[in-house]
Amino acid sequence: MTQLRYFTRVAELGSMSAAADDMYIAQSAISTAISQLESTVGEQLFHRLRSKGVSLTDEGLRFYQMVTQGLRQIDEAVENISSEELSGLLTAGCFTTLGQFWIPPVIEQLNSVHQGLTVEMRQYNAVQLESALLTREIEAAIAYNFDYGPNIKFEEIGTVDLFAGLSEEHPLAKRTSIKLEELISDPLILLNLGKSADYFLSVFDRANLIPQIAYKFESFEAVRSMAARGYGYALLNQGPTHGLTNEGLPLNMIPIEGYSSDLQIGIISRNDEPLSRKGKAFRDSFHHVFMQVNSHHL
Repeated sequence: MTQLRYFTRVAELGSMSAAADDMYIAQSAISTAISQLESTVGEQLFHRLRSKGVSLTDEGLRFYQMVTQGLRQIDEAVENISSEELSGLLTAGCFTTLGQFWIPPVIEQLNSVHQGLTVEMRQYNAVQLESALLTREIEAAIAYNFDYGPNIKFEEIGTVDLFAGLSEEHPLAKRTSIKLEELISDPLILLNLGKSADYFLSVFDRANLIPQIAYKFESFEAVRSMAARGYGYALLNQGPTHGLTNEGLPLNMIPIEGYSSDLQIGIISRNDEPLSRKGKAFRDSFHHVFMQVNSHHL
């Protein structure tokens, strides 16, 4: 069993040294275990790439697919028979701009329902999320329904609206809603974070509008702060309920009129396997928190 777990971690990380670091064991133990496993199955499982780690052979890939399925079933059997109460470590992720809004209440909800569970949550950008899932750093993550590739599946929890973030002095700041066309001559402060930027720019494309991009920032809070200082407007999907930036400046979040949101928020996980009991508890806790927060906004 130990050899198989070493084998799968090396396959996922593409490196014996990385697997050794991840599992807190000597690299020599990993190397010996892999050699013994290859001798037992009678096949070379990895190509050894000089200074570049390892990659699975065709036989190694087939073996990996069978082994991961078998180990998953064993883990689920142990988890289901050992106790009704969840315990141990749950490692999950969250898209970086969503972390400040959802990580604290989700951890609090998990702790209240599953006192024996230790929860570790990490923040990633969209590209990092895909990698973290495929290398099994995390089991699942809170994210938008961006395209993460064919190996990642998305389970919708809800949809999010689109807002214009405006300073107190902006002439449209007191409106209850705004048409996107009314902002098109104003400077845009763009959240320039990979798939987030692609999404916001697609909003303009669908409306046949060309934004006047004045600033681009990868920091969610930098975008909010610049808009609050009157350097332009920002398009945002999330914002704190108190309506202030981190430096205490007011930022008015005005709904975009006539915009039908197709941006969903939910849970992403590996496409080829179901969530474990811990993963389902994570999903259910996020669902509970999301519905609770949105019910307060109704």
